[in-house]
Amino acid sequence: MDSFELGRLTDHEFEEVCRDLFSDLLGVPLEIFPRGRDRGIDLRNTAADGSRTIVQCKHRPGSTSAQLVAHLIKEELPKVTGLKPARYVIATSTAVTVDGKEKLVTSFAPYVRTTGDIHGVGEIVAALRSRPELVERHFRLWLSSTAVLQTLLNKAQHQRSALLRRRLPDVAATFVAHDGFERARVTLSAQHVCVLAGIPGVGKTTVALMLAAWLMGKGYEVYEVSQDIDEINDLWREDVPQVFLYDDFLGQTTLENVLNKNEDSRLLTVIRAIEEAPDKALVMTSRDYILEHAAQRYERLADPDVSDATAVIRLTDLSLSVRGQILYNHVDRSAVPTDQKRRFAEPEVWRPIVEHRNFNPRLIEETLRLAKRQEGDVGEAMLENLNAPRKIWERIVENQLTEEAVQILEVLFTLQSATLAELEESWSWYRQELDKGVEPRTFRSALRVVEGTMLTIDGDEISFHNPSIADYLRYHLNEGRAHIQALLGAMVDLRQLRELVGAANMADGANIRTQLMECASTVLAALHDVEDGDAYFGTSLSDLLDNLEWLLDLGDLLESQPITNYATSQLEYIGVYLDHEGQLVRFAQRLRSYQHVPMEVADQFEEKAAAAIRDELETQIEAQHWAAAFAAYEALRELSRETLDGDLWTGLIECGLVWVRELSRSDPDEWHIETVESLLEFLFENDAQYDQEKEYATVESALEGLIEARKAQPHRRPLAEEERFFLRDPDASRDLSRVAELMERLADPELPVSADGIPPSHPTA
Repeated sequence: MDSFELGRLTDHEFEEVCRDLFSDLLGVPLEIFPRGRDRGIDLRNTAADGSRTIVQCKHRPGSTSAQLVAHLIKEELPKVTGLKPARYVIATSTAVTVDGKEKLVTSFAPYVRTTGDIHGVGEIVAALRSRPELVERHFRLWLSSTAVLQTLLNKAQHQRSALLRRRLPDVAATFVAHDGFERARVTLSAQHVCVLAGIPGVGKTTVALMLAAWLMGKGYEVYEVSQDIDEINDLWREDVPQVFLYDDFLGQTTLENVLNKNEDSRLLTVIRAIEEAPDKALVMTSRDYILEHAAQRYERLADPDVSDATAVIRLTDLSLSVRGQILYNHVDRSAVPTDQKRRFAEPEVWRPIVEHRNFNPRLIEETLRLAKRQEGDVGEAMLENLNAPRKIWERIVENQLTEEAVQILEVLFTLQSATLAELEESWSWYRQELDKGVEPRTFRSALRVVEGTMLTIDGDEISFHNPSIADYLRYHLNEGRAHIQALLGAMVDLRQLRELVGAANMADGANIRTQLMECASTVLAALHDVEDGDAYFGTSLSDLLDNLEWLLDLGDLLESQPITNYATSQLEYIGVYLDHEGQLVRFAQRLRSYQHVPMEVADQFEEKAAAAIRDELETQIEAQHWAAAFAAYEALRELSRETLDGDLWTGLIECGLVWVRELSRSDPDEWHIETVESLLEFLFENDAQYDQEKEYATVESALEGLIEARKAQPHRRPLAEEERFFLRDPDASRDLSRVAELMERLADPELPVSADGIPPSHPTA
């Protein structure tokens, strides 16, 4: 770390850094003294004889040396004269000249003893460079180091995505470390993988970005995964430290079609590979209820490799102290007018916000972001948004936007993200379905209305500014404020129907379901319109079964026999071939649960599936592939409960014995323990171990050694040393005084502000 940009710290953070730094430099413990405009004390130590040392902190990164000296002499000298400390030390983020220091020593004598008691930005940075442990205790200070900032802002090879380029610097400027962040960091350090779960807006993405920043500071390159876990395989580079960030890996708003083909299996494979790699890490986020639903639907997501890596970010992690810092940081660095900022210093403004049961960092951020476009009291608007979270978007969508702009949002809800061409095409069809005029310039004008406030345009990709807007649009549709039938007629991609169906399945989407039921025939027509052979049904059994299962779920959801018939009609035309026995078995079993599927259809498919699995079993036995043969055998037992006999049974046992012989001559370190366990257990249960008794004993002994060695190892190889970035006051959640002192700084008349109301410490100033 060659330097620090102290201007990126808030004045409170600067004081906390100075407290720890000068406690070390002066060799005495310092406390942050509650500030008042007449005290002139920031940090204080009182010795046993009653003598006092005062450290005055002046965080004025935008000031010149002359301006600072003039301010200190005018404002602080009278206070120091009244306090009469034994020693008075000045710490400032301003660069103080030699002449300036000498003038201060003369003016503040005898309290400032020498120029050595005046520490400008250069002296403070030099002292911090020699104290890396102190720096790492203050996460925001660590983030302000020029080495880390250059990595975050300038080194393209460290951040391979637009998300990181857009968001990392802003998030780093307002981030407040909390218990949830610490748990996640420890989890990632120990296991190389961390799944962040929590309610919408609690700060999962923020924590994920800060985990990425932490690893970037240690030399890792950060890559965003946007669509499928297989992207990691394409990005993987041997001997290069890499962290992969997969935000909302199960989707932002719905539970439908959350994973691509076999992605649950591929996800688990990648997780295990990263856990074993010394220079790789994976951070994923998901809303907690979506993760829970997915774990029920996809068995592999309930695996300990996933559940043990899950760190839940809870509202209780945001103690009153943390909430106060979050509010302060966002207000301090916002672009709202200075008089509005200073209103937040009043307890009647900040306290109801900090203590609110719906406190939500995203709502704080969005209220301030939108405030510069609206009139009125920002504090009142923030409290109103916390009282009724959807109102922040309801006021805009229902009262302030043009009809054309609202229709862009309604169409984008069905796409979630889209290219400009896709959005314009679907919007045009939507307008035609509503008998409205369609002109390219109308679309472009409407898009400009919502760009920046509601939508983000990144190159050719358009998406919502954040997930809470999509959440509101679901409410908007559920209230009947959009035209579901027209949206169905405007579909240009099947995923639009999937989004509507997913919304209908949500707890707050019951009326969307009712609207879809009322136009079930239009839904079926839309399915026919977008159907395009392999592009819809897929080229693999896994793709096909996923789509058919979704169609059958849709038939039940809308209580539509025609949709169910459309789905089951595809079964008789397909040949069942295997690429995933487990999914085939699960589909055959689920087929019996659908209310509109005749039992004879389910029986016929089960027989067809069982025949395909028997063929697969025979093929794998002939090839002497024990693991694949045993998987087929287990699937067949689960599906039809039938027992094998004759040549097939004899062949399976012989296949197992061949593998025992092979294993007895191989390196145990190359074994997959669970596969070997299942092999030995199968042979033992069928009294076949005696046919290869010596080899069986050799494999059994080696397996026991592997199991014991695994038990003796740590749960996961640690990624880095166990350091803690920040100090926490254990009583902070029960004591509002710290928050009060912090918020008072917004009212400080010394707060330097520019004409546009942005403090010099703001990254845009």
